Amino acid sequence: MKNKYLWIFLGSIVSVSSHAEDYPPVCKPPKPQTAGKTITQDPHLDAVYLEADNGVISRQGVSELDGSVIIQRNQQTLNADNARYDRQTEQVNASGNVSLNSGKTTFSSDRIDYNLAKQAGTIENAKYQVEGSHVHGQSKTITQKNADELELSQATYTTCPAPDPSWHLSSGSISLNNKTKTGTAENVVLRAGNVPLFYFPWLSFSLDNERKSGFLSPKAGISEHSGYELTLPYYFNIAPNYDATLSLTALSERGWQLDGEFRFLSDFGKGSVEYQVLPSDDKYNDEWRDYFKIGYEHTMGPRSKLTLKAEGVSDNDYFTDLGDGLVSSTTSALEREVRYSIDGANWDFSLSALDYQVLDASYQPYAKLPEAKFSYQSPHKYSKTDISVEAEATYFEGSADPTGMRVDIGLKATKRFGNDAWYLKPSAEYRLTQYNLQDNPGGNTLSRNLPTYSLDGGLFFERLLKNGLKQTLEPRLFYTYTPYTDQSDIPVFDSSVIDFSTSTQLFSSNRFTGKDRIGDTNQLTLALTSRLQNPKTGQEMLNISAGQVFYFDDRKVTLPGESALTNNRSDIAFELAGRLNDKTRLSTTWLWDPDSTDWSSKEARINYQDDKKRILNFSYQNLEDEVEEIDASFSLPLTQKWSMVGRADYDLFNDRSLELLAGVEYQDCCWGTRITARRYLTSDNITYDDALYFELELKGLGSIGNSARSILQEKTYGYE
Repeated sequence: MKNKYLWIFLGSIVSVSSHAEDYPPVCKPPKPQTAGKTITQDPHLDAVYLEADNGVISRQGVSELDGSVIIQRNQQTLNADNARYDRQTEQVNASGNVSLNSGKTTFSSDRIDYNLAKQAGTIENAKYQVEGSHVHGQSKTITQKNADELELSQATYTTCPAPDPSWHLSSGSISLNNKTKTGTAENVVLRAGNVPLFYFPWLSFSLDNERKSGFLSPKAGISEHSGYELTLPYYFNIAPNYDATLSLTALSERGWQLDGEFRFLSDFGKGSVEYQVLPSDDKYNDEWRDYFKIGYEHTMGPRSKLTLKAEGVSDNDYFTDLGDGLVSSTTSALEREVRYSIDGANWDFSLSALDYQVLDASYQPYAKLPEAKFSYQSPHKYSKTDISVEAEATYFEGSADPTGMRVDIGLKATKRFGNDAWYLKPSAEYRLTQYNLQDNPGGNTLSRNLPTYSLDGGLFFERLLKNGLKQTLEPRLFYTYTPYTDQSDIPVFDSSVIDFSTSTQLFSSNRFTGKDRIGDTNQLTLALTSRLQNPKTGQEMLNISAGQVFYFDDRKVTLPGESALTNNRSDIAFELAGRLNDKTRLSTTWLWDPDSTDWSSKEARINYQDDKKRILNFSYQNLEDEVEEIDASFSLPLTQKWSMVGRADYDLFNDRSLELLAGVEYQDCCWGTRITARRYLTSDNITYDDALYFELELKGLGSIGNSARSILQEKTYGYE
């Protein structure tokens, strides 16, 4: 729960130590700043050490020092051409090439009056450099009131290399309090070179990156649906465990939008509340439009907790008009759920209530009001047989009939035989399901009891190749049987067919999700896998597998409106995944239909990333007569400072683009900028939204814009 402010790093001159690794490779870390020569690296506590070419040193009075003067006390080291030191008051008056190192910051000037004991004094025409960072600046006068309070007049601040920084902050007066970790500045101007960009009459900021109330970086952007966007957020640091952010956004084509977020944390829980409102939308008949999101987790005991999550919008078009991308604009329903859960050593229980706000009329999920679940797994204490129990009771409520209660109990026992070279794992499962319904055409009281038997077995062969890699060969057989029972009278609350699109379906005993359908099956799976592994690191270099299911009976259990499955074999599934080299990963899944002698599904993905930050991602997906899509993204450095990024997601099946993104980025030691243009298909599958993202980042200060970086991170795998 931390926030950074636009002015937060003004206090860096006394409290922040940035590391060189935070900067791009083109920025060399600054040379370590020291106060010149030191007498000892391990001074005795409060002892004062003096050294000079000439002069008079007095143990109790005033010492007059001349030439290569060194005065050291604890972690403070002062160097000068000339100095006068009073042993009784510990006051130092120094001139000529004065340098003062406080351990965190080095000050250099022409003249200094400083008290070593009080750590107070005045430095004239000073320059400063924060140790180990690019932070530096200058001030006409620096007044150290005590060890904690510092005042700077006519001061500058920047993280750009000297002598001509690309940007800097200048302020008439800066006050820093290291004890309260706060600071204030007056008449602050942000300049690019000598050109003023922004003016702030007064600022308050934190010295140690801790939270503090104040304005955050403004955001700006352009979208086709809302026009020009300008957001000004304000952060409220209410308490150590509470905070809030309030943002006012001007949308040129819609009006004013207000966003609020409240976050809290306690010994018993954590949560957040978000609310967004557009009181009068100029493009939506001047109607009130809003959105809310609530998330809360309450710890009730060592193993139990209560969670709440809920979302809602004022209208079904909200995400289409005001969402930030294709995913949000195609949201079909918003969940509202409250859940109590408790976990035992080998069991867990939950009680929940789940409802939806439906945004797409074609999608009508059932609410679960309520749902109770229990599961148990044997602890292996007395037997190597795995015994598990799953039970749930759910009341389904929906806009259409039927509605009612479903109780489902599943018992399963599995035992594994074998060693490192082979295994055999028989399994038996028995599932009992009871329905008590209202207005069900097939009857209001229904029951179903079905067993499922399976036998899984495999062999492991391995050999060491000449190149030092280990190759395995792993044949596998999987047989499963579930007898047929007519389930056409049972309603469908949460079941759907699992598409045969990956090798995981080769070893599944049920082709349906949910509990409303248990597929009848009498089938055998034959599969073969080979792996290449590095025995020294355990890393898998390559994985190749193939498998096919053979059906001995027709599959008669179906969802409403579907026909029985009569084919006697499945597609042949081929998978290949691995590293082509240290920079490139490849994964593919291909399904071959032996009946049509053609590929029914093809999917491939390749990811490339090297130490020069070159990134290339490419994926291709094809489902026969349904989907054909390519998705490509890249990030390419053109020089040490310039790079370009892009993404194209194209629907080949319908000959249209789903999303296009292009941008350019500049980065150096002290500042960076990103400009990204984006075009994406909205939820109506017809219209497009165009958006422009701009971000200006001042290293060690903050960023201005609408977070182009987050868009690039979301859309380009591997981008940082």
